[in-house]
Amino acid sequence: MAEDSRGLLRRVLETAGQVLDPDRIAGAKRRQADMFAWRESDYVPVLFGGEVEALNGLPDFDWARQFADPAASLYMQMKDAVRAASAGCDYVPTVRADTGVINGPSILGAPYGVPAHTKPVCTGRVPKEPLAAFEVPEDIRPLGVMPTMIEHTQHHLAALREAGLGELVGVRHCDTQGPFDIAAQARGHVEIFLDLYADGDFVHALMQKCTEVYRKMNLLSKQLAGHPLDRGYANEYWMDRGSARLCDDSGILISREQYQEFCAPYVAKALEPFGGGWVHYCGGVPDGNRPEGLHLHETYCSIPNNRGLQFTTGRDWPAEVKKVIERKLVYLGGLPRRDGEELEDYFRRVLGLCDGRRGMILNAAVKPAERPQAMETWHRVQDELFR
Repeated sequence: MAEDSRGLLRRVLETAGQVLDPDRIAGAKRRQADMFAWRESDYVPVLFGGEVEALNGLPDFDWARQFADPAASLYMQMKDAVRAASAGCDYVPTVRADTGVINGPSILGAPYGVPAHTKPVCTGRVPKEPLAAFEVPEDIRPLGVMPTMIEHTQHHLAALREAGLGELVGVRHCDTQGPFDIAAQARGHVEIFLDLYADGDFVHALMQKCTEVYRKMNLLSKQLAGHPLDRGYANEYWMDRGSARLCDDSGILISREQYQEFCAPYVAKALEPFGGGWVHYCGGVPDGNRPEGLHLHETYCSIPNNRGLQFTTGRDWPAEVKKVIERKLVYLGGLPRRDGEELEDYFRRVLGLCDGRRGMILNAAVKPAERPQAMETWHRVQDELFR
């Protein structure tokens, strides 16, 4: 089966060489960097999907196979990258060692499993005593899933360079999560929520360790790829004022007061060595009237070194996006399109939230039939709004 994945990977990389446009990628990088640096750009960037006939009918590999076979993992990621690049939008193609959210917790000793239907997951908790005694070593390479992460990163770098795509497709950092996500997965959510009340000193000590783990994972990823600390690929985006993504899916489950004490200072410390970064969290359901994370938006926007915020929330989604942009952070992600709303009207409504030609990198809801004219419409609406 290894031969199958390598053969399929060669086919996809050959297609990528025909589809990827160096000038368009350079322009997309410039526009994305402008957003994070809060600079006016020629156009606010937009992302949407595409289709490539040469990829139709190709098989998929499940997550267990991808974890065991870096060629299968790169093949699956490159199929998505080629489709997105074919749309002609402001997409910057990147791949990573796609080893799941277990990277940081596994360094702390959390057990994990590799199921077929989803990415690797933690399968147990680390007791309090080992976590209290754990000291983050200078070299994290031998710990947890790091050997697999290194293997995948090195494989992807070599395969892309051999295909002549090393300058066009970035190899970004693995999924480093964030200090509180790492802590909560390793300790257990119920346990760490109780610790917030019963043993705050332990939580602070653990958060310091998890911040160091986060920083070392990002640093290792950058060293492997030969990237500078303070600019480059921050997950799927390009920054020239920062270069890290931080996840906070667990942080949104605690109160604002607890977050400000136990999380916010460590988010700032985590991002600082990399010149800044941006924060992501999952939570909320569009039109579901659910407010996960909204109570933390003001705090997120006040954290030093944070340049952007990505979230999926209900209630008045556009109003929340507007608040983020008014605080001079870039909003990253989508905005729901109304039933029956024409593409131009949708773009005009979304761009009305921006501060001129800055403030957003939009994952747009574009229908397949609209893709050929989507970029022209997106630019024309900006020319009309921001003369």
